[in-house]
Amino acid sequence: MKKVLAFVLALVVTLSLAACSSGTAPTESAVQSSENAASVSTGTESSAPAASTTKGGHVFGYTCMDMTNPFHIAMRDAIKAAVEANGDKLIAIDGAMDQTKQNNAIDDLITQGIEALFLNPCDSKGVKPALEACKAANIPVINVDSGVADTDMIATFISSNNYQAGKLCGEEMVKLFPDGAKICIIENPLAESVVQRVKGLEDAIKGSKVEIVGRKSIATMDVVLSTAEDLLQAHPDISAFWGLNDDVSLTILGALQSAGVANKVKVFSVDGSPSAKKSIADKGLYATAAQSPVSIGTKAVECAYSILKGDKIEATYSIDTSLVTSENVAEAGTDSWK
Repeated sequence: MKKVLAFVLALVVTLSLAACSSGTAPTESAVQSSENAASVSTGTESSAPAASTTKGGHVFGYTCMDMTNPFHIAMRDAIKAAVEANGDKLIAIDGAMDQTKQNNAIDDLITQGIEALFLNPCDSKGVKPALEACKAANIPVINVDSGVADTDMIATFISSNNYQAGKLCGEEMVKLFPDGAKICIIENPLAESVVQRVKGLEDAIKGSKVEIVGRKSIATMDVVLSTAEDLLQAHPDISAFWGLNDDVSLTILGALQSAGVANKVKVFSVDGSPSAKKSIADKGLYATAAQSPVSIGTKAVECAYSILKGDKIEATYSIDTSLVTSENVAEAGTDSWK
């Protein structure tokens, strides 16, 4: 019965990986946002231009690695709201964790006449053909959340401080287990945001008695539950488990509950989603390093309009993360993303 409950829990978790931040996807989907809204000032520090008087206004494209991921949905919605507030249009297409599919989608966006692209790549290296296509079409690329390998082909990179997010988790582990602990992690090396989180975690525990004894890489959400179970069976004496984002970590929690050891193993995560914060408040997850997809999306739109006006922007923008635990979850709030 417990096994069934854990499986159900895994299914109701919004299927995604990365990062947020960061991820994997179980389904193929595409969403298009094409409605225009009334002209409203965004009120940002480098304010966007007034609504275009040209019929149809500016057209922007957005594609992410996994549009079933709540983080990527929140980021898309923030971008959409800011773009439409200027009377312009956003076309959003899901990469569905398939870089070939995403590259084709970007080609389609170029054909539809986008003037700038908001890009969260499925594969930091595999996205290069799409970057080349954008360069050939003179379309600036605003890279968000997870970086591309060919940074000379983008206009700017805006992300959470993913290294900091992993480091915050690692520092809390060292503090929580002064006498040492064995931990397992589930990661995705194709997503640069996750790579940076893992690096931060590893650097934080270096020289301490906290040790990674088991790790597995995944690319789709449908294998998270079995992967967590396999790691737990191989390392039954672990004290903590780290998942690359909240959806993965909530599924890990389900596996621990099914095995009857949820009260013995602390689960750490990255994202700061409402569901994760609610779990922390209910003494499920132990901690999540919270990101702000809304801030990333808003900054991305600000940069896009600056580029269209010919203004200079920074090569990178890093947005700080913060650790949410039972001690501050009430202050962080459980109803929405930051």
